[in-house]
Amino acid sequence: MKVETTRFGSVEVADDEILSFPEGLLGFSNCQRFAVLPNPSGGPLQWLQSVEDANLAFVICQPQLFKPDYRIPVREEDLRSIELKSIEEALIYTIMVVPKDNPKNMTANLQGPLIINKSRGLGKQYVLIHSEYTTKYRLFPQD
Repeated sequence: MKVETTRFGSVEVADDEILSFPEGLLGFSNCQRFAVLPNPSGGPLQWLQSVEDANLAFVICQPQLFKPDYRIPVREEDLRSIELKSIEEALIYTIMVVPKDNPKNMTANLQGPLIINKSRGLGKQYVLIHSEYTTKYRLFPQD
């Protein structure tokens, strides 16, 4: 499948690599199909690119890379919609905010992780209620 993007131009993505988020993402419920694209410059940051809107893409990262003790307290019934039995079977990503003027001020939304069932191509954004995690977790200490 050819995916049009404003950042990377036209990108070829295998049909089985398209992820469906039946509930959409917070604030973007009208977009439900996404592809995970590698960062052209390499590294652990990736892009979650909407297949339906060329302008919509999020920088994502696996949180265990910068917060190894990150855990999502999720119940089995919360995973049914993406056909998972346990969180251990999932791929977990967080949406990142990387300021252009100062990447050292990068933050991660640990309160709204993306939970993905890769084998079924299903995902959801799960909001952690009553959590110690924030939407603006700083990766680098403030100078």
